[in-house]
Amino acid sequence: MKIKSILMISIALFMMSCDKEEPDSKTFNIAGSYKGYTLANCNYFQNMISPDETVVITKNTDGTASVSFTSASWGEFTITDAQASVSKDLCTLSGSGQTQMGMGGSTSLYECTFTAKIKSQTDARMEFTIPDVMGGMTITFQTGDAPADLLLAGTYEGYTDADCDYFQDRYTDDESVTLTANGDGSLKVVFASASWGTFTVESATVTKENEDYLFSGSGKVSMGMGGSTSDYDFTLSGRTNSAKDDFSIAFNVPTVMGGLTITLLPGIAPTPEE
Repeated sequence: MKIKSILMISIALFMMSCDKEEPDSKTFNIAGSYKGYTLANCNYFQNMISPDETVVITKNTDGTASVSFTSASWGEFTITDAQASVSKDLCTLSGSGQTQMGMGGSTSLYECTFTAKIKSQTDARMEFTIPDVMGGMTITFQTGDAPADLLLAGTYEGYTDADCDYFQDRYTDDESVTLTANGDGSLKVVFASASWGTFTVESATVTKENEDYLFSGSGKVSMGMGGSTSDYDFTLSGRTNSAKDDFSIAFNVPTVMGGLTITLLPGIAPTPEE
């Protein structure tokens, strides 16, 4: 009797599992606007990042999907009938279409292919491949905020303002600071100045504060006069917006000239007042 009861329960559970429908492309909701960033790769560059990108997906009545991606950096991409397949909580899309790309006001039409893996509107990864552009270009879209280290990487150009106990507002034009992503979320920061020496921070930490990014670290710099130099500890404190056109990058050397701070700012140095 006990064995018979167990058997009946097993059969009932099996029938219930069979009745439970798996999601398919018609029930998995992929329609909507996806917010994120893109990384572009080709034979000429790697990981060229563009923040604040949007991909729009619309479901067609036949179960396929239309994909629209308009980027200020890369042009307009259109895929009209991407095929969809669903496995548990993952929807996979694939298809082909066209993109309008160009430079200097002149654009051309190129063929492109598209693939996507979508778990939700906030968890998706998509790839647009254009084989006939720059030896083969792939633009990868990822939902979420752009990685700060990749976003901030680049060369920041402007002028420096040096201040210490002995002088204030000593300006130098045509200075630059280079930020390089280390691949672990940190930045390598190099400031090579004919006036002040070479400052290197091997691993600066990065945080986001509202719409700005902050980075900080420390290192040693060789400074001196008349051919004689000494090594001094310094600290780095930087702030920039995502466009990298409004920034302040300061190097503070506390044991030089009563405390020397050299700050890189965008633009050209102010004209001294007469």
